[in-house]
Amino acid sequence: MKTHMFIAFLIMPFLVNSQTTAIPDPVFESELIASGIDTNGMTGNILNSDTEGVINLFLRNKGISDLTGIEAFVDLVMLDCEDNLLTTLDLTYNTNLNILDCNGNQLNNLNISANTMLEQLACMDNDLTTLNLSNNTMLSTLSCYNNQLEVLDLTNNSELYQIVCHDNELTNITFPSTQNNLQIVWCYNNQLTNLDLTTAPALATLRFENNQLTFLDLRNGNNTNIHTMDARGNPNLELICVDNIGYSNSAINWTKDTTANYSESCTLSLEKNESETIKIYPNPTKYILTITSTTEPLKEVKIYNNLGQLKDIKTETLINLSNYSAGIYFIKIETVSGKQTIHKIIIN
Repeated sequence: MKTHMFIAFLIMPFLVNSQTTAIPDPVFESELIASGIDTNGMTGNILNSDTEGVINLFLRNKGISDLTGIEAFVDLVMLDCEDNLLTTLDLTYNTNLNILDCNGNQLNNLNISANTMLEQLACMDNDLTTLNLSNNTMLSTLSCYNNQLEVLDLTNNSELYQIVCHDNELTNITFPSTQNNLQIVWCYNNQLTNLDLTTAPALATLRFENNQLTFLDLRNGNNTNIHTMDARGNPNLELICVDNIGYSNSAINWTKDTTANYSESCTLSLEKNESETIKIYPNPTKYILTITSTTEPLKEVKIYNNLGQLKDIKTETLINLSNYSAGIYFIKIETVSGKQTIHKIIIN
């Protein structure tokens, strides 16, 4: 028995180190061989021992169509597979990954749900329709332009300082609800209707042109730090909420359509003395919202979600919101004479 145990002990390292992972794409395998990583030749697999300690892979523009086998590179920190022929990329086992560049492929599926250490993601020029970033809480830079994304949820990405997501089909971007590090936001050439950046005090460069914006809130308490703001090409945008109207009107690199106006009070199509006649409270609210007008009766109240979708029309001044989920909404108040105001409300 002792002899058998001794023999097993001797051969165990050999058995472990001889384990392999399949590499079905010969182009991928040939690149691993050429780089000196794959030592067992064109066998359709790689020794797992060969992948140990490999932290960087540079595979740019190699004609690779399948990265199956990448799961063996468990120590990988940086992956550059830009300009290949990939349609899917699953990095579930690469939990140490910090930098990913997969631009210029044909990706319609990107799984980075396990990459909690990821800080830099570049996935532009692909065919992505969805992008799940909920677990990438350390993400600091995101470039995902020229895809087919419709919704982008950044709720958990409070470390993000740069997002470049222009030329998608985006109808909604949900930014973190707590203070975050966002500085650069480029989301032009989309279908966005509402944007709220009030929790981003470090904003510096903003591009919103050519969307469907009806409401834009930039009241972050630090508008003087914004050196570029472009909101042109939004024909339905009448209101841009800002910290100081005078500063925004005089800022050299702030541009908008002539139909849009800057406002500190965030009310639409009313002079200041008129807008003060409409009061809403409490805000934030949990159940009941009260609306009062000191000059004339209200005609109707329209409630919109943060996608700009009409949810309800009310005629009463006490509005029960208990059936609404928590989040940001907009209410459009119209009086009997046709005067209108738009207000942002928060439901807890």
